[in-house]
Amino acid sequence: MRPFIGVLITCAATLAAANPAFADTATAKQFLQLDASEDGKGLAELKIAALEEGIRVANARLAGTAGSKPLYCQPASLVLTGSQLADMVGRAVGQNDKLEDVPVPAVLLGVLEKTFPCTAGSH
Repeated sequence: MRPFIGVLITCAATLAAANPAFADTATAKQFLQLDASEDGKGLAELKIAALEEGIRVANARLAGTAGSKPLYCQPASLVLTGSQLADMVGRAVGQNDKLEDVPVPAVLLGVLEKTFPCTAGSH
């Protein structure tokens, strides 16, 4: 088993403990509905930013593990806001409606991998 899987499980458990309502792993559709609601927008952006932070920390840990490669290579100087992350997820779902039923963490990771691919010398 790749060490990254264990790190992701730890991150998911931490998020679940911090917010039981989101622990059921909301789908991308549910996340986007929350983000589209006037009352839920701020909460959605906070949740997606926290999720991205966990993925980013796990990815950095993976990159620093001998024999492992990072899943994506976001420039260190680029900090994405919750609003930007929500928009990225929304655009991905808009381009592929099959992603609506996929858990939002998986969609976000896929978006990060596609947006910031690792190339020779990028990590």
